[in-house]
Amino acid sequence: MTRRRFAAAVAASLLALAAWLTLAPRPRLPPGLAGAIVFVSDRDGVPALYWRRLPHDRERRLTFGSEPVGEPAVSPDSTRVAFSMNGRIGEVAVASGEVEILTLGVDWKDAQPAWLPDGRRLVVSSRRRVGEPASLHLLTLAPDRSLARHPLTQARAGDDTSPAPSPDGTFVVFVREDRLLRVDLADGRVARISGSFKRDRSPRFLAPGRLVCAWSEGKRHGIDTIDLATKARVTLTEGGVFYRTLAPSPDRRFLVVTRSWDAGLHPLVALFGGQREEVHLLDAAGRELSRLEAGRRQASHSPDWGG
Repeated sequence: MTRRRFAAAVAASLLALAAWLTLAPRPRLPPGLAGAIVFVSDRDGVPALYWRRLPHDRERRLTFGSEPVGEPAVSPDSTRVAFSMNGRIGEVAVASGEVEILTLGVDWKDAQPAWLPDGRRLVVSSRRRVGEPASLHLLTLAPDRSLARHPLTQARAGDDTSPAPSPDGTFVVFVREDRLLRVDLADGRVARISGSFKRDRSPRFLAPGRLVCAWSEGKRHGIDTIDLATKARVTLTEGGVFYRTLAPSPDRRFLVVTRSWDAGLHPLVALFGGQREEVHLLDAAGRELSRLEAGRRQASHSPDWGG
């Protein structure tokens, strides 16, 4: 192939890529979609939290500090969003944008906050210092905004991450060494839930006694539901798409996910920025419905639902 033909082929490929990125059809949002999502985006430079009322409102920025924030968790009444920030836990009021720092990151480095149903307790993944295993801690906020800390687990190897409190607030599901476990709040008893070859992540409750989680096994990735009583798994979706996080909608009709990459994506799309993390909407069966937040120059990820 001559240089001229090669250059023409490259130009044609780039034009096709540009057309795909700009003209690819965006599926309409499904009827009955409601509520709001919070997510992380670096569209303005520093990763910050954004709030978007569905189905048609535009997003608005919630946090404006100079430090990156992440791992948002919407409170049960949808008025506050807890988040992590360099080993600290904070919360921001959805209506006013007022931020309060709950933990200082001195004695403990905290991450991955998750609200219990009462809206006054949080479960976090905590470690003394970088390099030590992370365990789960229960944080209780008093009316005077003082905070009590109670260890729930004691990790010996690996980290205890991705806490997901049960709907009745009696136990917490979490991930340890790519397996799902649960810890009872009453007595601290820990029991294993999953033990297959699948590496599980991001567990969330679909209903009392029923979980949904993302997983990987080799080059295959997917989403499963798990019955806690029988430990039976049902695969919703499986393939080359890697979902890093997921969260069910309050009515359990949809899932909002962090879509990290797709092994089937055209190499040119991946080369020119098509693999940045995006926020996608799935139905309850795991089928992709729409991109909610995406961009060639920005990453959007870690969504959670609000009412």
